[in-house]
Amino acid sequence: MNPYQSLPTSKRMMTLVGIYLAIVGNLMVSNTNATLLPTAAAEIGGQDIYGLAQSISGVLSVCLMPIFGFVAAKSPHMKPMLTGGGLLVGAGVLLVRALAPSMVVIIFANVFWGFVSAAVFVVGFTTIRDMFEPEQAGVYLGLVSSMMSLGMLAGPFLGGMVIDRLGWRVLCFMLVAILLLAAALNLLGARISKEEGAAISATGAPFDWTGGISITIFLACLIVVLSLGTSYLPFGGMVSNVLIVVAVIAVAVVAFDVRRKGDAAIVPASALKDRNVLVLAACNLLHNFGSMTVTFFIPSFIMVALAADPLVVSLGAATSAGIATSLVAVLGIFLGPVFGKLIAKRGDCKQIMVVGNVVRLIVTAGFVFLLVPTTPVWVIYLLMFAVGFYNSQISTTMSVAPQIQLAPHLRVTGNSVVQLGQNFGASIGVALFTLVIAANPAGGMITCMVIALVAYAVMFVLTLLLKSPEHASA
Repeated sequence: MNPYQSLPTSKRMMTLVGIYLAIVGNLMVSNTNATLLPTAAAEIGGQDIYGLAQSISGVLSVCLMPIFGFVAAKSPHMKPMLTGGGLLVGAGVLLVRALAPSMVVIIFANVFWGFVSAAVFVVGFTTIRDMFEPEQAGVYLGLVSSMMSLGMLAGPFLGGMVIDRLGWRVLCFMLVAILLLAAALNLLGARISKEEGAAISATGAPFDWTGGISITIFLACLIVVLSLGTSYLPFGGMVSNVLIVVAVIAVAVVAFDVRRKGDAAIVPASALKDRNVLVLAACNLLHNFGSMTVTFFIPSFIMVALAADPLVVSLGAATSAGIATSLVAVLGIFLGPVFGKLIAKRGDCKQIMVVGNVVRLIVTAGFVFLLVPTTPVWVIYLLMFAVGFYNSQISTTMSVAPQIQLAPHLRVTGNSVVQLGQNFGASIGVALFTLVIAANPAGGMITCMVIALVAYAVMFVLTLLLKSPEHASA
């Protein structure tokens, strides 16, 4: 038996609540950025680069997720420290943001937000699996989607009201408090000794720093080029070309590293040979890439293109934008546990993924035709409400499926690869879509939605390649 399962229920529940609270705090931050960052930029400057603050936050997590996964697999007793420590760093990021005198400071601080993503999505999810039997863990992991939905519901709506009435800095201080409490619950909750952890630890080679650094360099260069290609670093310029070359070299180094080191590489060869790991990672990347059109740019669209809408005028710009994002969360509060239980019971997420993909394609096509300045804001609200179905499906799948559907020896390392897709996709999405909108302010949002629709079509095809667990490594 996993030693975490033998701990007192009170300690396990303390950790569970701490992880849930961390998820809520993380989603409140990510889903208020769409209103907070442009509001902050209007006050302290940086309106042409504030999107970089969102995209840059995923760079370090690309390296940190496999690092946290490696440490958690090799030293399971350190999971509470990894989770709690990552959340403390996140609280520090928000504190710096609250006190920042310029957008450059916010951008620099956001680089370290990757600690929170690694703590929650890599260590937090596997800790829940450690503490409970499979079916019970499936239910609790399904509730992760509900917590995400709660964060998405509370963050934009309450955040918008706080920004409109008290200011964006006050909101940052409130979020600091949430992460500090979550960190304390994780540090004081379920803990095992080093000796107990040794029984379930994975042994292997030292951490692959070459691969980790190379992946980080690649993503950093790509995001900077895309985010600043129309402003500070014009495409075709010397600096832009150098960054592109460096990114290509970094990818080549990663490929060589995986070929040479096998399972000791930053992206383990065994995980890359597992079809379900690859498909889940790719789907996670494509969903988060496309979803940035909704979660990050739709609020901005409402604040700018629909500013004259009577409902927007009466509610306030930030509040109206926040409502749009909050509506995405409503269905997820109820559907998360249902999806989680179904995946845990079947041991397979393929059918749920297919249903989610169909809804995803239909709703995105609706945005393509209706996202124009003459559309009433309530129509956008209806579409955002519908987004909640497939958003809940994917968030539940990516928290439950790696813990249920992957082979035991791949749960930690495979999950770290799957979760890479989240920040990888989101970071590239924000950077690319910022570039598209900057190049075509009038029709850029429609173009972004078309790109997202194509990404979702590819995602649909990939989902069909998922195999039942007994054939996952074929």
